[in-house]
Amino acid sequence: MYRVALRVTGVDLDNDATLGALFEVLDDLTWMEIDGRTLAVLHTDGDPVASAVLAARQITAGLPGAKVEEVDQDLVGISDIAKRIGVTREAVRLWVDGRRGPGGFPPPVGSAGGGERGSVRFWRWASVSDWLRKYNLHDEEDALSAVQVAEVNAALLRVMTPMDFAWQEVSKGPLRIAQLKSSAANIASPGCGHTVLTFHYSAATAWHERLAAALASGDEHERDDDPAFR
Repeated sequence: MYRVALRVTGVDLDNDATLGALFEVLDDLTWMEIDGRTLAVLHTDGDPVASAVLAARQITAGLPGAKVEEVDQDLVGISDIAKRIGVTREAVRLWVDGRRGPGGFPPPVGSAGGGERGSVRFWRWASVSDWLRKYNLHDEEDALSAVQVAEVNAALLRVMTPMDFAWQEVSKGPLRIAQLKSSAANIASPGCGHTVLTFHYSAATAWHERLAAALASGDEHERDDDPAFR
């Protein structure tokens, strides 16, 4: 079974309305806050990419303003790695330095600190898990591989929010604005012609204001019945 932790923004887990929505429509996800990050964790036996995309759609539909950013990077240091796989810190340090084991330990993605005690290096757990699994040093079945993490993140970029769908609807075909009058005049010049369009700006902005109000209210009938949107 795969474990996929999705980083979500725009969600307040201390809000009663949000907690009610989580209980009613998103109860198959585990929610937590870690070091200022809000995570929605799903477990699946199926395709992790498809499951993550489905969860992201459910989150954005059930929690207005929420956005699923990416699979949580799950950064780990030497002590974290040692604790997760049940070995000593020194063993991990020797793997990292290439003085023991098969070599080729993944490079760190960053570091912090410095000074006399040196810096603390960090790795993405997915990359470390791939290396451990490759050499039969540890096999965590529910960990996504680095490739799967990249696939999920790429798929999440294509997940559309309700506002995306609304603008997609507006953008279909030519932009139709009732009461937006234009006049055109051909200006003759040797060998070519030009068209000058004069738009009534107030009519255009009024239409956009009415469209924004209709989208915000979610009233499909208002848009269908109003000739300005036909």
